Amino acid sequence: MPPSRKTTNDERIVSRTYRAAIRIGEDFITLEETVTLPIDATDEDVSKAVGLGLRIYQTQREAIESQIATLREEAATPAPITVRDPESPASEKQRNFIANLQDGLGWTNERLATYANDQGIDLVTVTKGQASVFIDQLKKVAEAGTAYNTSERKETNNHTNGTNGTHQQEGSLVNDKQLHALERLADQHGFDLHNEAQERFGVNIDEMTSNQAATLLREWQRSSTLPRTTDETLL
Repeated sequence: MPPSRKTTNDERIVSRTYRAAIRIGEDFITLEETVTLPIDATDEDVSKAVGLGLRIYQTQREAIESQIATLREEAATPAPITVRDPESPASEKQRNFIANLQDGLGWTNERLATYANDQGIDLVTVTKGQASVFIDQLKKVAEAGTAYNTSERKETNNHTNGTNGTHQQEGSLVNDKQLHALERLADQHGFDLHNEAQERFGVNIDEMTSNQAATLLREWQRSSTLPRTTDETLL
């Protein structure tokens, strides 16, 4: 065995550890550095030791970041779900899944069939592959919280056009400020607010929407000689 080494006074050392905990974004990082030097180290020796520790840290960090990037690049992308016999008829499980999604959306059978038809899918002869795609589409609709109502919009538009637009438009109801502004304009210029609401929109005054009231305000303001700054703020 080699002889043991004795420590003399000339070989005395001082070890100092500095630790700092910092927060970067949502992450907490602890930095720690220990410097060990002879007791007679100069300021230059201390500076060199600290600089060396910083270089070691930077090199380690770059090496770790490189390894992480390599691991992410080499990580295999999950294989897409494949459907066995995609051309064979849809399974009972798939049909039940579609029925459950239909219930969640609150769709009738007619509505579901219309949506499927727009997607190029016949629910009677749907295959496994088509059913898989259709299920994904229904999931997206359910997640977005939207409903397929193209046919309903067409029916509403046709009915509105057939009655010269007398049905109430969609939107929030007229507010008190708009009503007061309309009533003031009607009193000052002899407008018939009740008759205007009935003829233009087929509703009572308090049944107008905010958009309808705003339209009426703009028209009455243009046809009057009143200052427009007061009522324009209500649109």
